[in-house]
Amino acid sequence: MGMKVEKIKSNINKLNVNDRLELIDFIKNSYSIFNEFANVEKCPHCQSNHIVKNGVRNNINRFLCRDCGKSFTYKSDTILSGINELNKWNLFVEDFMSLNITPINDLSKKLDISRQTAMDWRHKLLASLVNRENNFSNDTIEFDESYFLISRKGRRNMEITNRSTYRKWREGQVGDSNYQVKVFFTYGRNSGVLELFKSHMGRTSAENLNNYFLPNRFQNITTYTDTHRSYSAFFRNNNIEHRTFVSTDHVNPTSVAVHNQTVNAYTRGFKDFVNKYMRGVSTKYIGLYAKWYEFIVNVKKEIQRKIDSVEETVKYNIADKLCVNILKDYNGLEFFRQSEVSFLWFLRSNGRHNFGNNISHYYSTVLT
Repeated sequence: MGMKVEKIKSNINKLNVNDRLELIDFIKNSYSIFNEFANVEKCPHCQSNHIVKNGVRNNINRFLCRDCGKSFTYKSDTILSGINELNKWNLFVEDFMSLNITPINDLSKKLDISRQTAMDWRHKLLASLVNRENNFSNDTIEFDESYFLISRKGRRNMEITNRSTYRKWREGQVGDSNYQVKVFFTYGRNSGVLELFKSHMGRTSAENLNNYFLPNRFQNITTYTDTHRSYSAFFRNNNIEHRTFVSTDHVNPTSVAVHNQTVNAYTRGFKDFVNKYMRGVSTKYIGLYAKWYEFIVNVKKEIQRKIDSVEETVKYNIADKLCVNILKDYNGLEFFRQSEVSFLWFLRSNGRHNFGNNISHYYSTVLT
């Protein structure tokens, strides 16, 4: 293999500038960073492992399932399905993995793609992160919540006819307003893992907490929170060790270890992420951006842990982590496709209806 590469290099030296540029363009458009992780072991349609190779198309191996008879590639039923401009896609993924937060307009210009394509690609990548679950069993966790006023950023056909009334309506939506979307923040002190979760709208109830604190992920835990009444009742009724502090003091006066200042710092960071860098995020996508922020924080923390370890050589590739996540995820593509349906379900389950025009605001309290 080495001799072949050396021979190719020798031949490249004979090419003129235009031919070299054409070759570079060909290579970029025929290779994806995901290729080296494309270890196909089963059919994505029926999960059978009775598969055989079925030729090559566009430099990608195809497979045939002997049980269901369907043909597929490693991209089938993943977020990579339907993405054919590999050169631009590779550059897009490289930007994502740099942990930078490049504005959509800048990405559109840089890659010479439409703004909608750039947005779709970003949301496809983020959709692959949504179903990643962390395990906080046998951990001490800091838990808190933050709220984000419901937003229709980017939505069409929802004109406000009375701007003055609308502004007053928004100014009145403070605290536990029914139009505030709650995001749970969980930080495991032992595991060093952060998790963000879009939960509900309005005041937090025992039902909301019960839907989040699933026993298979939160076994044998100790929780540190403020003195929110719903928290105390929930943890007491579920026999979960719970220690509190007064939110105005931030720390338990008899035990300085009881606080959630770490998770509060991440809460402020996510608010800056949404309001400063993203310039606001639609409620439809707030869950995706929560997972993006979570991914960035946890990757940076993992890199730092390796740097701090004297026993382990620092060798960490963000591409590996992202690519493996995406290729093992068969729900991200469907989540992306069903994002509008999921958003409408979220509104309805919280007693809201997305109905279009209104004098003062854009989500009715009446279900139709």
